[in-house]
Amino acid sequence: MKVILDMAMSINGIIARKNFTEDFLSEGNWEVFCKFANQVGCLIFGRKTYEMLTNPKEYDILPIKNVYKIIVSKNKSLRNKNKFFFVRSPKEALRMAKKLGFKEVLLAGGGNINSEFMRLGLVDEIFLNINSVIVNNGIRVFGESDFEHKLKLLEIKKLKEDILRLHYKVLK
Repeated sequence: MKVILDMAMSINGIIARKNFTEDFLSEGNWEVFCKFANQVGCLIFGRKTYEMLTNPKEYDILPIKNVYKIIVSKNKSLRNKNKFFFVRSPKEALRMAKKLGFKEVLLAGGGNINSEFMRLGLVDEIFLNINSVIVNNGIRVFGESDFEHKLKLLEIKKLKEDILRLHYKVLK
């Protein structure tokens, strides 16, 4: 199973404010993300990202309504519904994606889930949309965890609205 991490962030690695808002990120990130998510067909993210994405005041989830969404959460009360599947671990998420017929998945945060996938050596590629902003305080692209991976830069692309899209391969 190929795991692709795709995140938008500030120059200094912040993906959201402490209250989980992403108001400092360009709208262009969401367009690029939705297009990529629809190509891959399956997203994996954590419960806090799930709560943020399903808040209609924050996001219009309609562009990815046909994408399968696997949410990693310890919360046992969450139930599968409308292409949302709840699992307890990264490895269980990958088993679910395989069961649904996918050969690759898009990992979409938050920082703690990103770290857990990296710590377990499950991420194959990383796409980072670097926005032209510095945010001093917030949620980092990787939460606190003990891991280290070498990367190979595959591509740098300038997107609209002063966004740089970096594409890396994780060396294993």
